[in-house]
Amino acid sequence: MSGERPFYDRAYELERLQRRWDGGQAQIFTLWGRRRVGKSLLLLHFAQGKRHLYFEATSGTAADQLADFSVRLAEATARAALSAVSWRDALDAVADWAGEGPVLVVLDEFQHIARENPDIGSIINVWWRERGADRPIFLVLCGSEVGFFEREVAGYSASAYGRRAGQLRLRPFRPKDVALFVEDWTAQEKVAAYAVFGNMPYYLAQIRPEHDLAENILNSILMSDGLLHEEARLLLEQELSDAAGYFSVLRAIAAGQTRVSQIAARTGVPGGATRVSQMLDTLRDMWLVERLVPVTVSNPERSRQSFYRIVDPYLRFWFRFVLPYQDRLIDADGAVGHLAARVLPELDEFVSSPAFEEVCQQWLLHELDDAASVGRWWGKVREMRGRDLRDIDRELDVVAVDGGGGVIALGSCKWTTGPLPHSEKRKLDALAAYLLPNADPPPLYFFAHGGFDRRLVAEAGQNPRIRLIAPDELF
Repeated sequence: MSGERPFYDRAYELERLQRRWDGGQAQIFTLWGRRRVGKSLLLLHFAQGKRHLYFEATSGTAADQLADFSVRLAEATARAALSAVSWRDALDAVADWAGEGPVLVVLDEFQHIARENPDIGSIINVWWRERGADRPIFLVLCGSEVGFFEREVAGYSASAYGRRAGQLRLRPFRPKDVALFVEDWTAQEKVAAYAVFGNMPYYLAQIRPEHDLAENILNSILMSDGLLHEEARLLLEQELSDAAGYFSVLRAIAAGQTRVSQIAARTGVPGGATRVSQMLDTLRDMWLVERLVPVTVSNPERSRQSFYRIVDPYLRFWFRFVLPYQDRLIDADGAVGHLAARVLPELDEFVSSPAFEEVCQQWLLHELDDAASVGRWWGKVREMRGRDLRDIDRELDVVAVDGGGGVIALGSCKWTTGPLPHSEKRKLDALAAYLLPNADPPPLYFFAHGGFDRRLVAEAGQNPRIRLIAPDELF
């Protein structure tokens, strides 16, 4: 594909789209996902070699949107004089064009059209029934306002778009896919790159693999002219009317205040915990924040053991190392000094949790055929302390569960320069007995950046239930 941005992976998504195209049937398809996840690039790649019309709507008026679409339609159909006076008129022109053969029509950022034309769903529905369904038209409704698409287009209540034939939520890359962008880096560097740049294709594409991670952080994120220096701010200001309040909430989470009461206390948002809960729900709808509960919990929405975490690693980095230090980053000297004094000394701790844990969890999810989910676990465990039984807070970095919620594997992650200690095995054995009191001990997985204790290596050599995973295996 021509252009500066390379196209990586997405083999599954391309195969599904191509399969539908090859079927030759008229269909309405919805594709949605967060900004920068690569929706437009995927669809433009898919459109190659096909008769197609790709239209990206803007936030302008309804008249401007229709006029812009008319221009693109005239270009695609090679009809110089084409001026639609209504969306029905424009869609009829698409149907006429499809009379000459199969066409792919993409309405990208469709939420802008729907916002200015509230009846667009009904218009499409009637047109499809009367004309579109009889022509070889592959109509894709695409957008980045994920809450709108899940609620109004892809949801069961979206009767206006009831004639759609399928949908696809485009997700960020998996953690291991960072290797596509930094193929020659070491496994440890790849984990760190994921922790800083995340798994959004656009962010990863800013990495210059010929430079080391520190230089990439400096040039792309810390320097005021770096492409990702203001990316987080622009993202939120485009999506939210009250961006300032949401900035405070995200900054609190990045600083370690992860529960509703803690966030409310730190931010001082008017309305307190009630308003913070509403804001967190909005951020969850945008896939920017996730609510975490122990992976063994059967009814997550009712669990009181929850805390909140920023989903995107790049946003975690930005809210921790960029936003609080804006005044330091106004010039090159400040950025260089901040990298040396603050970012690099804290980078290993930042990579350790949750980024390294996420890489390990995703690896185990694909390693175990029976795993339905892999995540963290925490809770109170009754243990002897001296002569007394006490409830002690315990947690596990990696726990795999099957479709019935049963624990099938436990794991420990350590991003330290020294070897993972044998005491981690004793901890996992004890918690395995607690979580599975009447079952055989589950497999144990140990993930370490700095190697493994000699005693643990010796036991792993004799016991196939123990697996030691070095970073190289994760990629």
